[in-house]
Amino acid sequence: MYSGENIESLNKLLEVLPQCEGEDYYKLAKHLSIPVEDLKPYAFWSDETYTRNCVVRTDKYELLLLCWQEGQETPIHCHNGEECWVYLAKGQLREKRYVEKQGDLKLTADVKMTQDRLSYMNDELGYHSLHNLNKGTSLSLHLYVGPIDECSVYKEEKDKFVFKDLDYYSKNKKIVSN
Repeated sequence: MYSGENIESLNKLLEVLPQCEGEDYYKLAKHLSIPVEDLKPYAFWSDETYTRNCVVRTDKYELLLLCWQEGQETPIHCHNGEECWVYLAKGQLREKRYVEKQGDLKLTADVKMTQDRLSYMNDELGYHSLHNLNKGTSLSLHLYVGPIDECSVYKEEKDKFVFKDLDYYSKNKKIVSN
């Protein structure tokens, strides 16, 4: 059970996460203040797309570090029934949220996230996409309760959602795909 203390290092977060259940994840996410230095061993970049770097994965949750080059973005996507907290450790992201109404996507929110900002998303809230607005790189820490192996992504050219298998760019501090 999480006691509500501030989480000021990645090591502390990794120590506390296994004790969390239910509402603990929400309380923990609100108390994050993790220095960028702690995340650097997990930070890997690609010129083609943002990268999904696995920090830790269990049956209950996964913690990913997403690394963004200037201008990179996610497609509009769901979370396959899981909860997700996004902590922006460095840079600036734009989060756009959508709902599907009568077969069309309607924009419901367009928010700029700045450093140390937190966002929460689940499928009941609709879909979202993230865009790096920073002149340079951004880093965001994503806590998924539970892990996500696939999700629906919107394909503009097809004007519909399709399932996409998710993979990691790195795991255990090593690149696993290019």
